[in-house]
Amino acid sequence: MIQPLWVIIPAAGIGQRMKADCPKQYLSLLGKTILDRTVAIFVNHPMIAGVAVGLGEQDGYWADSSWVSHPRVFTYHGGMERSDTVLKGLEYLLQAQQVTEQDVLVHDAARPLLSQSALERIILHQGVQGAILAMPARDTIKQQKANGKIQATLNRDAIWLAQTPQKFPASDLLQALRNVQTQGVAITDECSAMEYTGWQPDLVLGESTNIKVTFPEDLFIAEALVSHNINSISK
Repeated sequence: MIQPLWVIIPAAGIGQRMKADCPKQYLSLLGKTILDRTVAIFVNHPMIAGVAVGLGEQDGYWADSSWVSHPRVFTYHGGMERSDTVLKGLEYLLQAQQVTEQDVLVHDAARPLLSQSALERIILHQGVQGAILAMPARDTIKQQKANGKIQATLNRDAIWLAQTPQKFPASDLLQALRNVQTQGVAITDECSAMEYTGWQPDLVLGESTNIKVTFPEDLFIAEALVSHNINSISK
């Protein structure tokens, strides 16, 4: 039987590429913040033990969240980089929730459109070296030279685009993040830290709608997808 999982949502970033007046996770997405919609994906799922949201130390927005007093939603102070915030989240779960050997999920604060079916796939997937949601590349992939010119065309059949959630044993992920931090290795997701440690995580099929809101145009796409889902449910 699968033990209920904790979810870490790193939400301490400021989202510079969005060029907004507030951190992108607090932008409104059809009447709710992106972060509130993201938390809602997990909070009532029977296989989720709780949600730990990593906030910036100067965060002035979470107090208005609809989840601020929810008994299964907890917050902690994150760090400068995403990896710092996830590491602090793991330390929080270890100290405050006694989470050690069981798997944890890490999910982007700005991925508010994860479906329940995709979530179920990664929760139920059993792999000894962890797993991530990902999508096979559809477009032709070009490798760039330092001067901005094309160096090569890569075989897209071997290319997958990483998504979240990513699932790993809590203690192993904590150690991997500490290792890359100590050695000064730059990573962009948790899987990168595990790969650096020597792990070979499984790829679990994600969904094209599980987009990350990074640029202004992404918000328009997310609004269209949320609106479509609302309209589909109401019919």
